[in-house]
Amino acid sequence: MASTATSLKPGDRVVVPWGLTELVGTVIEVYGPRARRSVLVEVPVEGAEREVLALTRVSYPASGVHLAPA
Repeated sequence: MASTATSLKPGDRVVVPWGLTELVGTVIEVYGPRARRSVLVEVPVEGAEREVLALTRVSYPASGVHLAPA
């Protein structure tokens, strides 16, 4: 994942950990020093029937996310 972490940019779709599962979100911002790069990701908050109730933004270490499959 290290090579992905250095190449992430706003607009990239990434997979992020979310509880016991994972979500696909969109990179909003990449920030921090190269050794500790972080990303701000917008992810959907879904209801019981998987409808999107809202969007929220969460920060992750860049090394903890990976590009979503196309």
